[in-house]
Amino acid sequence: MMRLCPESLWDSLAAADDSATFFQTPAWHRLAARYYRAESAPLLFDFAGGPACLPLLRDRRWGRARYFSPFGTYTAVVCPRALAPHEKAEIEATLKPLNLHLASSPFTRNAVSVGTPTLSRTQILNLVDFDPGQPMRGWSPDPRRKVRMAREAAVRVRFATSADDWRAYFAVYEKSMRRWGPRASSTYPESLFTLLRTLPETSMRLWLAEHEGRIVAGYIAFYHNRHACIWHGASDPDFFKLGAVQLLYHDMSAHAAEAGYPVFDLLGSGGNASLEAYKAGFGATTKVYQGSLNRTGVVGALAAMRARLAQKRRQEPPR
Repeated sequence: MMRLCPESLWDSLAAADDSATFFQTPAWHRLAARYYRAESAPLLFDFAGGPACLPLLRDRRWGRARYFSPFGTYTAVVCPRALAPHEKAEIEATLKPLNLHLASSPFTRNAVSVGTPTLSRTQILNLVDFDPGQPMRGWSPDPRRKVRMAREAAVRVRFATSADDWRAYFAVYEKSMRRWGPRASSTYPESLFTLLRTLPETSMRLWLAEHEGRIVAGYIAFYHNRHACIWHGASDPDFFKLGAVQLLYHDMSAHAAEAGYPVFDLLGSGGNASLEAYKAGFGATTKVYQGSLNRTGVVGALAAMRARLAQKRRQEPPR
């Protein structure tokens, strides 16, 4: 029988596991549960060597429970030690009957898989050898030039400090979404950003680039244990040539390095090759990791039917 992990234990495991990210903490799942109108479902596994927790969200689809990783963010076992093969096998056996989308994490030491493997990509800045005297070492010439341009234009980078700052950032986000149009991989309502504002500053920062009193770009960054990352960003297309985004990357990565984070994770690019190449210009390297998708019952049958129809359409000759 599956048991849910008490939040206090889950929180302590996430703090003790140096491979865990903010996306595996109770704070992130509480926020996500409110957004999805789902419930938090951190699965507890009691082992002789100590407990492990797999944090998930749970809702209902087609009359069955669905377990998933909120926003597609990293979700992997939280445990401060390497699990034995038989312990991983026990976790996978527990997951096998579930309708489950497990994003996993490129940093986990305890990867588990069930169902169909899925591959994801993220891009990472290695900060272990960060040199404060040469913060743009490894960057391509163009982003270096843009940082100089931003400084010459007196662009200011700072943290958000008020509700007005968040509203200004959301206005930039709406403008950028109008530019992307149907190409946007996801869109979020202002209510989500209202929830994000409730997170503690030790875990989350909204970075802003300001020019002549106007917010022109920003990023939401998360921090936990040894992992710093940017999760969401927006830039006013009218100010692309200003270099504000490049200056934000410069200051955010330098801040993460000074705070002792060994990596600054830029997260995936949603399959957008040009965006991945853009991040590579900052010295980012791509890391591939495996998640899994498990579908059972009616949900599984419908998913299989959709896959067969999609395959049939691909095989049909063009008209």
